[in-house]
Amino acid sequence: MKSIWCLLVILLSASMLIAEQDTAYLSAYLESYPHTVLKGASAPLKWQAKDWILASGVVAAGCALYIADEEIRDMSQRNRSPFTDDLMTGFKQFGEGKYIIPVMGLTILGGHLADHPKTFDTGMLCLKSFIIANSATQVLKFATQRQRPISNNGNNFWNGEGFTRRRDSFPSGHTTIVWSLAPVIADQYKDSPLVPPLVYTIAGLTSYSRINDDKHWATDVFAGAVIGYLSAKLTLSGTPRLQFYPDPRLKGLAFQYGF
Repeated sequence: MKSIWCLLVILLSASMLIAEQDTAYLSAYLESYPHTVLKGASAPLKWQAKDWILASGVVAAGCALYIADEEIRDMSQRNRSPFTDDLMTGFKQFGEGKYIIPVMGLTILGGHLADHPKTFDTGMLCLKSFIIANSATQVLKFATQRQRPISNNGNNFWNGEGFTRRRDSFPSGHTTIVWSLAPVIADQYKDSPLVPPLVYTIAGLTSYSRINDDKHWATDVFAGAVIGYLSAKLTLSGTPRLQFYPDPRLKGLAFQYGF
């Protein structure tokens, strides 16, 4: 609930900031949310052969991980140590909504105050990707009712009677969050030789931290990564950008909206 209130505050604050500059951008940005969700939901209708092959590969990988879930868990726990626990505790924070949400808010605010459109744009893109990916994950968590490995009740879905929020292993929320942000940041700063490999390394280690801590099955982590990655890619391809570009006619800079 606290996360929801934080998101609402960020959206309201961002709306007020943008309203000072251009209400057209704000309108296009908000309208892009349902557009992006619809685009993702209807994408299979437009897939070509190569897209179906890729999707089949992803499903096959998920099935293979499901078969190997118990073995992967046993292996990770055998190799677990105080060192890996300390290391993974650090990387786990990159998937914590209570930290990531304020950081996104500060990025948006900082980009506005510093008059840096790229920073502001990055914050808005991350916010949208986070909301879409996390919404999908929370629905799946409740629908699949999977118990966490630490409960020692197996890796089956719908493992228990009725529906409860306590059975929320699939997909991994931490993994969803970090993978909903990594592709956005990597794309925004792709000209840097360090940023893309750094953010993807952080995403990978954050994902593994959930297996190391015995909080999630390998398939939980895989599904969270897929959801986050797809959300980021859909956000990047279907969101208006707030960019500056030189305009000799105006003797200065002008706004440009691009999808």
